[in-house]
Amino acid sequence: MAVELVLDTGAALLLYWSMDGVNEGLAIETRDPGDVDVNLPGDAIDVSEHVDWAGLLGASIVGINPAWHVPNEGCPEMPWAYRLEFSNNSSLVIALGVAERRGFTYMPDALVVIFDQNIALAYKIPASDTSSYG
Repeated sequence: MAVELVLDTGAALLLYWSMDGVNEGLAIETRDPGDVDVNLPGDAIDVSEHVDWAGLLGASIVGINPAWHVPNEGCPEMPWAYRLEFSNNSSLVIALGVAERRGFTYMPDALVVIFDQNIALAYKIPASDTSSYG
């Protein structure tokens, strides 16, 4: 699973689960316009017309703030969530996890997108000292 944000320039910001041995986290990278599409897991779904994304279209990303965790004993800190801040004073969080009933549960190979600051502040995992909001 991955989140790909295509920018006005044609470049893209990619966020996806990544593993390096027992180190796991949420990877982030950019792809320049014209680059060959990376093989992202899952099928692409265009969400640009979804109400939650509508207020972000056309806004610039002005900040990217990671939330860190230690995935396994002896591993270095790795990001497990990123808060993206936008020029229109809005933000969202992309984090490792799954939605369950009234909240989220950590799941290293799945992603959630959180548009509500209070919900992002409430989403915490045992391996991190901070919430998904960072």
